[in-house]
Amino acid sequence: MYARSTAALFMIVLSLWITTAVEAVKPEDDRQTQEKGRRIYERACLWCHGENGRGDGPAGWFIGRYVAPRPRNFASEGFKFRSTPSGELPSDQDLFRTVTRGILDVMPPFGSLSEEERWQIIAYIKSFNPSFKERAPIPLMIPFPPVPLSDASIERGRTLYFQFGCQGCHGENGKGDGVTSRAGELTDGRGLRIMSTNLAGPSSFKNGASPQDIFRTLMEGVSDLVEN
Repeated sequence: MYARSTAALFMIVLSLWITTAVEAVKPEDDRQTQEKGRRIYERACLWCHGENGRGDGPAGWFIGRYVAPRPRNFASEGFKFRSTPSGELPSDQDLFRTVTRGILDVMPPFGSLSEEERWQIIAYIKSFNPSFKERAPIPLMIPFPPVPLSDASIERGRTLYFQFGCQGCHGENGKGDGVTSRAGELTDGRGLRIMSTNLAGPSSFKNGASPQDIFRTLMEGVSDLVEN
C-alpha cells in the first residue's frame, strides 16, 4: 500500500515538473515570437497547411494520403485534439502536444524542434484565428490515477460501451467495423468520408493511447466543428 502511494506521488510530482519545464521556455506571445514561428512554419508546415493556414497547401491537393483527412484549416475550423469541450478552441498545451507528437499516419511529429521553437510555431498558428484572442480555452481536468485495470472494470466498461452505442461505429469487438462505419455514413466537417478507429489496435489512436489520452477523447470527443 505504501509503495503504491509513493509511486502515485512520484508520478504527480514528475507530471508537475514536466509541465513546469515546458512552461519555463514558453516565450511571450508577441509579434517577435510570431515572426520566429512564421519562419519555422514556412519550412515545416506550409506544405500541408498553406501560406495562410487554411489547409490548402500543395500537399493537400497533390498527394493522395492528405486528401482525407485534409490538413487542418487553422483560420476557421475546429480542432479535433483538445482537452476542452466540443466546439471550443484547444488550449496551448493541446496544440503543444499535437505539434510534439504529430498525428499517426497523417502528420509527422516535430519533437526534434526545441520546445521554444514549437511554442513559436503555436503562437504563429494562433494568429490565423482571431477567436484565440476573444476567449481563453478552459481545459478538462483529467483525474489521476485512472481506474485500475481489473476484470470488474473491464466488464463495467463493456456494459457502458454497449449502453452508449459505441458498437454502432466501432463494432462489437472494437475493430472499427460497426454498422454505421460499414455503411459509409461517417463524414467529417468537410463532408469527407471517414472510418471509425480500430480500438483493437491502440497504435491507430490519433489522439494518443494512454489512459489519460483515451479519457480526454471520450470526454471531449474529436469534433470537426467549432462555433465562431
